[in-house]
Amino acid sequence: MALRVIEIVTPREDKEDVAKSLEERQSDEGYVFWGSPLDDGESLSFRVVLDVRETEDVLDKMENLFAWTDKYRIVVYPAEATLPRLDPLTKEEEAEKNGDQAGEEEDNGNGNGRISREELYADVLDTTLLSRHYAMLVLFSSLVGIIGLMRGNVAIIIGAMVLAPLLGPNVGLALATTLGDRKLTWESIKTLTVGVVLCFALSAGAGLLLGLPDPSEELMSRSVTEFSDIILAMVSGAAGIITVTLGVPTSLVGVMVALSLLPPLIACGLFLGASMFPEAGGAGLLFAANVICLNLAGVVTFLAQGIRPLSWYEKERAKKATLQAALIWTVLLAALVGLMLLQTR
Repeated sequence: MALRVIEIVTPREDKEDVAKSLEERQSDEGYVFWGSPLDDGESLSFRVVLDVRETEDVLDKMENLFAWTDKYRIVVYPAEATLPRLDPLTKEEEAEKNGDQAGEEEDNGNGNGRISREELYADVLDTTLLSRHYAMLVLFSSLVGIIGLMRGNVAIIIGAMVLAPLLGPNVGLALATTLGDRKLTWESIKTLTVGVVLCFALSAGAGLLLGLPDPSEELMSRSVTEFSDIILAMVSGAAGIITVTLGVPTSLVGVMVALSLLPPLIACGLFLGASMFPEAGGAGLLFAANVICLNLAGVVTFLAQGIRPLSWYEKERAKKATLQAALIWTVLLAALVGLMLLQTR
C-alpha cells in the first residue's frame, strides 16, 4: 500500500478548525494525524499519514476549509512505511459488514488507487516546461535516433525512444484539456512545438547532408502507417496515462518504447532532406497518428480516472474544453483514417 504524508502549516488561531475537520473525517479515511508548533511561534504543523487513494479527497476538503485565507501551506510527500501500520484489510472488513452503503461511499471517494490531482499536476508540469535542458534532450535524442535509423540498429532506436522528450508535452496537453487549464495548455503546445521543430530541422539537415543512398529496413518501416499503428497508439497512450496517474515511472519506459513519437518524426525529416517525398509524407502521417491517438486516449483516460477540477466553475470550463478537444482530436483521427484509406486504394 502506497502511503502519503500531508503536512498542513496553519496559523495557531486556526488550530481548532483544522483539528476538528481532521477528526471528523478520520474514521472514514482511516488516517492518523498529529499537530506540533513551529519555531516561529505563530504557526502549527499538522501531519497526516494516509493511503495514497485517500489523498485527493482529504486535500480537497482542506483546500475548501482554507479557501478564505492565504496564511496556510499544504505539502504532500511520500512515506515508505508507518508503525503502527495502517490496516486497509480491517477497513475493508468493516465496509463489508456495513453493506452496500459503505461500498457506495467508497466509490464516491478517491478509492481508485491513483495519486492525487495535485501530485499528478506537479509530475506532469515537470516534463512540460520549456527549458534549455529540454531543448538539449530533444537534440541529443534526435541525434541518437538519426544514427539508429540510418544504421538500422534497433537497440540505438530504442535508446532514442526511452529518452522520449515529446511524450511529456503531449501528456501535459491531455491533462490541461481535462482540467481546462489554459496556462498548461499553451505551455504544452509551446514546448511540443519547439521539440518538433528542433527534431525535424536536425533530421532534415542530416538527410540533406548525408542523403539516403541505401535506406535501412527500420527507416523504411516508419514510412508506412497501418491501422494496427492507430490501435497500438491508442492502447499505449491509455496505458501511459494510467501509469502516470498511478505514479509508477518505471512502468512508463515500456510505454515510451511502444508509443514511438520521435522515430517517425526523425524519419520524416530524413526522407524530406533526401528528397524522398512520398516516404516523408508516410512518416509524417505516422507521427501525426501517434500524436492524435495519444491525446485522444489521454483525455478519455484522465476522465475515466476521475481527474476533475475542484471548484464548480472550473468544472464547467473543463467540461467545455474537454468536449471541444475530444471533438477536434476525433475529427483529426477520422481525417487521418480517410487519408490512409485513400493511400491503400
